[in-house]
Amino acid sequence: MSREKKGLSNVSKVSSVDRPYVIINCAASADGKIALPSRRQLRISSDEDIERVQILREKCDAVLVGIETVLTDNPKLTVKNKDSDQPIRVVLDTRCRVPDNSFVLDGSAKTYILVGEDVTKTIKKDNVEIIKCRTERGLIDLKFALKELKNRGINTLLVEGGGTVIWNFLKKGLFDEFYVYIAPIVIGGKDTPTIADGTGIGSEGETIRLRIEEIKFVGEGILIKYVPIA
Repeated sequence: MSREKKGLSNVSKVSSVDRPYVIINCAASADGKIALPSRRQLRISSDEDIERVQILREKCDAVLVGIETVLTDNPKLTVKNKDSDQPIRVVLDTRCRVPDNSFVLDGSAKTYILVGEDVTKTIKKDNVEIIKCRTERGLIDLKFALKELKNRGINTLLVEGGGTVIWNFLKKGLFDEFYVYIAPIVIGGKDTPTIADGTGIGSEGETIRLRIEEIKFVGEGILIKYVPIA
């Protein structure tokens, strides 16, 4: 492994006909946790990893999170470089629960709120568009959602969480690259949010297998790049 400050190789811009090129990115403790046991956010990434994520956002057309991340962390999902275009912010929000004062609704970037087909709530902001999507067991149908995003010109999508969102992308095989920054800390707690929450697998045969393509030191932690096994 070699030491690196700014991350891994350049993002591929090749996407499929039906969906964007999907990159999943997250930061976790040595025991795989992504938040405090109370589910509150804590800083896991090093300064170098935060810089890497900023660069990754700059290279992507849009950044996606789930509504629980918005409610818990209230992220901005923007880039700090004033010379770069802001990525479009995408929120999976089946029941349109996004608060009016959320940063993702501010005027700093365009935002898509992906909601269920039966939602009637509207958000009257010039930079916000509500996209109605099919649902599966109370969650946004990801294949349908990705096709809608592709149709709107999004060719590269960065998925930043939370754990249930990441799990569903992994489970359905809807990703092309999967980055995990591992910090040298331990959080613990049997109910603490992990990299991939959700239902989990039911048997050994359902294991989601990945291939490790690259490992690098980033600051005091390690960045692992996984790709799907074809």
